[in-house]
Amino acid sequence: MNERQQASLEVLTEIRSMMHKSSRFLSLSGWSGIWAGITALVASGVAYSWLTDQNTFRTDDRADIKPNGYFSEAAAMWSERLLILAVLTFVVAFLGALVFTWRKNKKAGEATFTGAARKLAVSMMIPMGAAACFILFFILNHHFAYIVPASLVFYGLTLINSSKYTFSDIRYLGLSEVIIGCIALFIPDMGLYLWALGFGIMHIVYGTIMWFKYDRKVNRL
Repeated sequence: MNERQQASLEVLTEIRSMMHKSSRFLSLSGWSGIWAGITALVASGVAYSWLTDQNTFRTDDRADIKPNGYFSEAAAMWSERLLILAVLTFVVAFLGALVFTWRKNKKAGEATFTGAARKLAVSMMIPMGAAACFILFFILNHHFAYIVPASLVFYGLTLINSSKYTFSDIRYLGLSEVIIGCIALFIPDMGLYLWALGFGIMHIVYGTIMWFKYDRKVNRL
């Protein structure tokens, strides 16, 4: 290969890399996933302490669960507090993800809010908006047994749908969330534990893998 061909190949490679970066948001930080996982585990611990203290969702007392799978009125009284906790968890995890991603991009000398980032945001908003409608319906009608499965499955589908605008690795996290959510449908008594597994542990595992695979290269710059 002569010098002209080599130069042409390098130009084509650079153009291809630029096009790839413009169509995908490749700046997500692995620490964002780790932070989200830690936040979810802390929230799970708080929820567990509330529910244990009030004996709301006791696994050894089936009187709290009606034959149709709905929880008792005592459990319904705590739905508002748990909903507020869930919203706060999402906000804290989201803000943390923005901070870690911004720090990563600043170190790499890249912009955070790009066209690809906007595409990623839109692709996530649609399924998450649908999830919010479903979960709100379940809360208003006291179908508490379906909240955890719905949140996990819809979140997993959101990640799978968004994988075409960011790291393809996120698809595997999405698949794991969907699987855990489907399992939660059949064992509602384990809902809080499965929620902690999906949103907590799986995020920490994913974030750690992403840090070693991508972020560590940036930290060496």
